[in-house]
Amino acid sequence: MSRPAKAIDTNSKKMSKEERKQREETEKKLRGSNDRIKSFSYLNKRQKAIFKDILKNLNKDILSNLDTYLLNQTAITIERLESIEKEINNASKITDEDGKVKDKLDVKTITALKSARDMYSKDFFRCCNELSLSPQARAKLSISSPPPKKKTLRDILEEDEDGDE
Repeated sequence: MSRPAKAIDTNSKKMSKEERKQREETEKKLRGSNDRIKSFSYLNKRQKAIFKDILKNLNKDILSNLDTYLLNQTAITIERLESIEKEINNASKITDEDGKVKDKLDVKTITALKSARDMYSKDFFRCCNELSLSPQARAKLSISSPPPKKKTLRDILEEDEDGDE
């Protein structure tokens, strides 16, 4: 199985300046603009808050309008995982506020909740990987990004010559 292609900004593969420049331009055209990244209207209040939080904390330069679908799916997945965890926590309580013993949820219900949690967890980790939300994904990007180019004396002198014109 081949590896997925990396964005040119994070690619450390050696290539000519022309190749790199052409690929940068092509990627920029393909990415499109990022001026209409909004949550879908059918998201509930909590999902919209999660969407806004992700958008606020994520570098918008790497996003495009096409990422809206993935961002919305990520917000839905996170909110559903939260809901499932609350249900599991409530199911594990066997006494109410008055100290009276409550009926536990049946095994089928708990099994269904755990199954749903597993499904949404897989979706969550896939979304995190796609959006570079996890520390591991960001570390991979930072490792594979090319180191900043060090200026040589020749570069500095050439800059001075260009500025004099």
